[in-house]
Amino acid sequence: MIGFLNVYKPRNITSNFVLTKIKKQFGLKKIGHMGTLDPMAEGVLPIAVGNSTKMFDYFLNKHKSYIATFEFGYETDTLDATGKTINNSNNIPSVEDVKKVLNGFIGKNNQMPPKYSAKNINGKRAYELARKNIDFDLKPKEIEIFEFKYLSNQENKFEFEITCSSGTYIRSLCRDLAYSLNTFATMTKLIRTSSGKFNLENSVSLESLLSSNIENYLISVENIFDFKSVFVNDEQCKKLRNGMTIYFELNDCLVFVINKNINLGVGEVFNNKLKLKTHF
Repeated sequence: MIGFLNVYKPRNITSNFVLTKIKKQFGLKKIGHMGTLDPMAEGVLPIAVGNSTKMFDYFLNKHKSYIATFEFGYETDTLDATGKTINNSNNIPSVEDVKKVLNGFIGKNNQMPPKYSAKNINGKRAYELARKNIDFDLKPKEIEIFEFKYLSNQENKFEFEITCSSGTYIRSLCRDLAYSLNTFATMTKLIRTSSGKFNLENSVSLESLLSSNIENYLISVENIFDFKSVFVNDEQCKKLRNGMTIYFELNDCLVFVINKNINLGVGEVFNNKLKLKTHF
């Protein structure tokens, strides 16, 4: 079995909990999510089944969209509502003040990840070290914000729509927005509305999935990635499987390599040479 599931992860459970439930229910040997959601977050969680787990790297340049609520006036150690308060401020910005600074976040920026994150620090997760009060340094990472739109507010709670590159921490964006306004803020709600071609409209609840036939919700790899399909004969197929390249007159690009209606994997065409890059 190979393909993807678009599961709507509810709040207050981990992304790995979702994987475990699906894996156990359907007896799957290989399964993985394509971008974790924190326990307090909800929304679109793309899940790869079987050899489609090999497609993780191809998700790294996919855009993601969120609806987020930032509460001004305090900051927690985790930068979200699950943490303990470490800073307070009576400075609550106006809608006009917030709108004035939003455009400054559009584009590429260096973002410092939260201390409480899954970043790998010498073989340990950052949040494990943070919970033990072990001091460590994180390095900023280049991210890109494509849209940062004010939606509404109620007193000190502001709701935003955000579209960004993979790897962006919305909690860190909340922190940085507040700092630009000389105050503090904490993310209190987060909904991921899309991740690449996965969106809310075509998602399935975990409960519905677990009570159904998994194949009813399995999305083919070809429907998720905009790669061309190229067809090879048996001889070419054998060469590609053995790591060889074959001549293929096509502009440089990534392609799905098909033999007898079977998707062999992702190939790369470079200088009219085709090589199988990711085997299914």
